[in-house]
Amino acid sequence: MEVAETPRSVHADNRTAPDYAPVLRLLRRGASGALLVQVGGAGFSLIVNVLLARLVGKAEYGVYTFALSWITVLTVLSLLGQSSSVVRFVPTYVHRQEWGTLRGLRRGTSLLVLAASGMIMLIGAGTVLMLRDRLGGTLEHTLLVGFLLLPVLTQLSLNGAFFRGFKRAVSSGAYNNLVRPIVLIVLVLVLALLLGLRLTAPGIMAVSVVAALVTLACSEWRLTRAWPAAARRVQPGYDVPAWLKLGRRLFFLATIGIVSDRVDVLILGGLAGAEAVGPYYAAARLAALALYGLTAVNTILAPMIAESYVADDHVRLAGLVHHAAKLTFAVTAVVALAIAVAGHWVLGWFGNGFPESAYVPLLIMLGGQCISAAAGPVGFLMTMTRYEREASWFLGASALLNVLLSVALIPAFGLIGAAIASAASTIAWNLSALVFVRARLDVNPTVLPLPNRR
Repeated sequence: MEVAETPRSVHADNRTAPDYAPVLRLLRRGASGALLVQVGGAGFSLIVNVLLARLVGKAEYGVYTFALSWITVLTVLSLLGQSSSVVRFVPTYVHRQEWGTLRGLRRGTSLLVLAASGMIMLIGAGTVLMLRDRLGGTLEHTLLVGFLLLPVLTQLSLNGAFFRGFKRAVSSGAYNNLVRPIVLIVLVLVLALLLGLRLTAPGIMAVSVVAALVTLACSEWRLTRAWPAAARRVQPGYDVPAWLKLGRRLFFLATIGIVSDRVDVLILGGLAGAEAVGPYYAAARLAALALYGLTAVNTILAPMIAESYVADDHVRLAGLVHHAAKLTFAVTAVVALAIAVAGHWVLGWFGNGFPESAYVPLLIMLGGQCISAAAGPVGFLMTMTRYEREASWFLGASALLNVLLSVALIPAFGLIGAAIASAASTIAWNLSALVFVRARLDVNPTVLPLPNRR
């Protein structure tokens, strides 16, 4: 997949014009479907978090979210970068009609991440048992149960990546964003209301494991039915060196990304205690709603970037990312404004003390996300072409900035300091990546009408 470093601009002729409008229609249609899934998932996620906070109380909810944050970090590590590499390899194999390698990709990556998640699960459990006296019984048991989520969540994420690679935007997010929280809500209501059981943080984590298993079964069934007919019965081919090479680079990038995304929660829990995490986590979940427009567009955009790049179609690539930036910023700004207006009231659903401590951090995080959306899909422009190594440098610098700011600001400003650190590092990553993308790929991924450099 070696392509010239600077894509040629000679495609701006009549031969590419007929393909451009259908591509934009596909982008809008796929983004609309993914956005509906994201919005629906946001609603169910909000219901889940409010329900859990009400049922178990502020302290137990803080322990659960703190443990879940660690499980999320370890899930990304267990994926070994393969979920991102799948999104890049699938459109490449389909474009080249390499059906055997496509079939081998599914089998090979599943085995890789299963082995990695099992190893990390055992190491994590051993570490928790060694630190059991320092962690306390509730957090220890919650973490031990939570490790059972690792092999399930990794396979679920991998299935979603295959759906994305096939440009099935709705299916890529429906199971994790809709099916999983719906099953979790049903199980919690049955246990708490119908059976009258008193749920604690370890119990909620156990229910989460069951919900994830049910979701994975549904996802596997749907992916098997959606698999291309030409790739069903062919002999699988295994290009393991290529998968591991790209996966290694994307693994490093994903590791930095999740650390940067969760370091504020983890440092806040370490410096201020697990109870302080609850209100901040609630604010972060609300602020994440503003990113659903960006996530929805990128769901369908990522494989289209990879496809355009491997075909050396610079005109389509440039038009896609600029159009996508306008879509994502419009949605992000509208949602962020709505959350800013209703945020204080919504935070009150979680319980006493949530609005007073979490509303200002919520506003800070919303501002950072709006600026990030204006910069456009710079991350995918780098990882879906061949600049994943450079992307890791920029993201690593922003992660380090997040850590330094968190350590400096959280002791003095608490939740507000954590929010400032998170927003500042996110803005720094997007702006630095934007400068690089403009220089190397000669595209305008922002909402601004900037001219091409060449």
